[in-house]
Amino acid sequence: MRHEPRSLAWIALVQLASTAVQGLGLLLLVPLLDVAGVGGRHSATGGLANLARSALAAVGVSLTLGSLLVAYVILVAVAALLSVYSTVRLLRYRLEFVDGLRERVFGAVADAEWKHLVALRQSDVLSTMTLNVSWVSLGAQAALGVSITSVLVVVQLVVALRISPVVTALAAATGAALIAAVWPLVSRSRRLGRELVDNNRGVLAAMTGFLDGLKLAKAHALEAGHLSAFRQAIRRSRRSQIAFSAAQQTATAVQLTVTAIVLALLIDLAVTRFHVALAGLLVVAFIFSRLVPQITSVQQNLQQVAQSLPAFGDLVAIIEGCEQQREAPAVAGQTLALAGRSSLRLGRGISLEDVSFSYHDNGATVLREVSLDIPSQHTTALVGPSGAGKTTLADIVVGLLEPATGHVLIDGRRREGSDRRAWRTGIALVPQEPFLFHETVRANLLWARPGAKEDELWEALVTAAAADFVYELPQELDTVVGDRGTRLSGGERQRIALARGLLREPDLLILDEATSSLDSENERAIRTALARLHGRITMLVIAHRLSTVSNADAVVVLDAGRVVETGSWNDLAARDNGRLRALIDAGSIG
Repeated sequence: MRHEPRSLAWIALVQLASTAVQGLGLLLLVPLLDVAGVGGRHSATGGLANLARSALAAVGVSLTLGSLLVAYVILVAVAALLSVYSTVRLLRYRLEFVDGLRERVFGAVADAEWKHLVALRQSDVLSTMTLNVSWVSLGAQAALGVSITSVLVVVQLVVALRISPVVTALAAATGAALIAAVWPLVSRSRRLGRELVDNNRGVLAAMTGFLDGLKLAKAHALEAGHLSAFRQAIRRSRRSQIAFSAAQQTATAVQLTVTAIVLALLIDLAVTRFHVALAGLLVVAFIFSRLVPQITSVQQNLQQVAQSLPAFGDLVAIIEGCEQQREAPAVAGQTLALAGRSSLRLGRGISLEDVSFSYHDNGATVLREVSLDIPSQHTTALVGPSGAGKTTLADIVVGLLEPATGHVLIDGRRREGSDRRAWRTGIALVPQEPFLFHETVRANLLWARPGAKEDELWEALVTAAAADFVYELPQELDTVVGDRGTRLSGGERQRIALARGLLREPDLLILDEATSSLDSENERAIRTALARLHGRITMLVIAHRLSTVSNADAVVVLDAGRVVETGSWNDLAARDNGRLRALIDAGSIG
């Protein structure tokens, strides 16, 4: 969050100058009315007239109606120009503050450990990044508004004190009592803000859930259930917003009514008891007529600040939580390879030594003392029943997760600390559900390697068995694939994702169930692509299908977080009492 005290101090100084000039303009109204013949003489009024006469005489101008009017217009114009300047600078400051806050949220989430991120609900993070930042923006604007308006109120009260100290003191005391009277409504706004943040989070969760499950809901004719859940969420959010508006408007109505009563009583006292001159009385009345909406604005802004505090609290909690779980940054100079490696290709390969892992402290252990080798330039297949820990193991190999115990070795060297980020720059991951941006094929490929040339894009597509269908697209590489690639088939998305990974020229290619949801034709196309890569690149393949893993150089069978078998496919499949044989017979692999 960018916070520049000097910039804010300068804005405050300009705003103070603007309000001071406005105050001088108000003071000038008294001698102006006197010269115009309105009202009689009064000590305060006469003193202000003498002060104005001295000031004008200092610049060689006599005290006349014309000179006072010109001076008044100049002061108003100067105050207006200063106000314009300070308002624009203040807007820029607020936007920069909020943008800095937004950048910090995004940065904290991007740099956090994957273990921490998977424990967060995606819609909660999205709500914090969007809705909460918006509420904090409104709160920041309201807080700055309170500061500026408060300065203006103080300046005008000082002017009023110069004209009629007693009346002004009574008015100020009444205003303070009034703010104290409506303060419970400000406190209530904070509670309503908490409800609104929670309810808005529920709305966003309902929206994301609806969109993610839309196809399934329509296939089962269950759209009504989604709509009902969404309707309840927005109803709760609407009630919170209405309750806040009612609290804000009630406080405003109380202030306006009581202020009108107090103003009437003060004018009566000023005339009947304190005998304030008419010119001074008119200026005091004018000042208080301006103070009423300003005090109302302060009260409304205070409620807005109170309402935004829960959103700010949640936002700070997300930031601090992610920053406390920040992943070790890469060391300067570590790019595509671990420190000490001169080639982008693995030498001996990757080894895991007694690796154990749990997602939660004191929670169930997902991996237990796993040891295995992934030789360089070989294809290693990882198989096992659902829940065996295959994806978790892959995430540890990638470097998204750090083992609780044990070590990962790259070419015999322990990977630790900042090595993980450096290691990931040389990895390509193709998950079961590949993510494509709502962009062209070209943009989706260049995302992995922005500087790739046209022939390199086509070479990757050819290797991934994707060139033929891309040639047939309406604009070839410049065809938009749709949101998440919905304009392409599942097999086409997988092959684009594979080509994107190959563009990285990775040390290690990981395919996590990349063919499990494909038909036989598309699965055959992916298998053909993998056959082209066999022996040229280090691959870790997680799959259920026999056809996908049967040609692997080595098969690792994982069960309940432990490695129970390792060997070639033929050797393991031939074992009568082997775990792989049992999985094949049970239909878990095939």
